[in-house]
Amino acid sequence: MKTWLTVAEGAEYSGVSRDTIYTACERGELRHARVGGRRAIRLKTEWIDSWLEQHTRGVQNPRAAGSSSMHSGVS
Repeated sequence: MKTWLTVAEGAEYSGVSRDTIYTACERGELRHARVGGRRAIRLKTEWIDSWLEQHTRGVQNPRAAGSSSMHSGVS
């Protein structure tokens, strides 16, 4: 596999859309490098893997995160 991936290649590698990759980069959630122009983003597979690990950790137990908010205010 190539060392540096384009956004399209990174999206295919991770199984998400290009828009998701752009959004994660803009929010500072996904490490990336800008080359040349404003939207010329390059990614490393290690960075994508790390982002996916962080992202999946947050949704592995959605009941624990949502249970308190679902029941708050209900008497």
